[in-house]
Amino acid sequence: MHLGVVVAILYCLQFSRELSDEEVERIARMILERPIYDLTVEEQYAGIEAALAAVAWEEDLSWQPHAEPSIRDFLRRLLERLDALRPWQEPPFRSLGFGRWEEYKRGVRLAHVRLYSPSQDQLHARLRTVPGDEDRLRGLVLRLRSGDEVALVAPPLPNGYDAVLMAVAPHRPAARVIEAFLTHTRYARERVSPAVQRPLG
Repeated sequence: MHLGVVVAILYCLQFSRELSDEEVERIARMILERPIYDLTVEEQYAGIEAALAAVAWEEDLSWQPHAEPSIRDFLRRLLERLDALRPWQEPPFRSLGFGRWEEYKRGVRLAHVRLYSPSQDQLHARLRTVPGDEDRLRGLVLRLRSGDEVALVAPPLPNGYDAVLMAVAPHRPAARVIEAFLTHTRYARERVSPAVQRPLG
C-alpha cells in the first residue's frame, strides 16, 4: 500500500512531541490551504482513509518518533476535523503540471511579475524548468481558487527574476485575472504590473 499522503503528514509531525488537537488543526489547515503534492482535498482525504483501512503498513516509518497506534488515532481525529470543516473550499491555488505548457507559452501575456528570491517566494521556489522546452524556460501552471488558470513563466536562473503571467483564451478580463492572482497567491501588488494589451485587428 502506498502511504504517500500519510508519509508527507508525518514529515510535518516529526518534531512534534505530542500529536495534540492543536496539531490536528494545523495539519487540517495545511491540507485545505497548501495541499500535499497538489492533490485535491478529496484525494488527500481518500489517502488518509486508505491508510487507516489497511491492516498493516508496509512502509518503514521507523525514522519518525510516533508509534503506529498514536499515528492511527491522530489520522482518525484528522478525518473528523476535516469532516467538521466541510464544505471544503478549493485551496488558494494549486499546480496543474505542464500538460498544456505549449498553449500557455504562446498564450496571452497578462502581467509582468518581479519575483523575490526563491527562499522568500513560494511561487519562485515552485518554478521548474519545463521538460523539453527549447528555451529552458521555468514555469508553474496554476488553478486559482477563483477558477482562473494561469501560468507563471520565467527565464533560467541566475537572471530569471522577471517573470510573466500568462493565460490561455478564452479567459476573464485581464484585470480580473490579475486581481485573482494577487488575492489567492498574496503576492505583493507593487511587484505585478499589467501588460499592455494590444487591440485586435
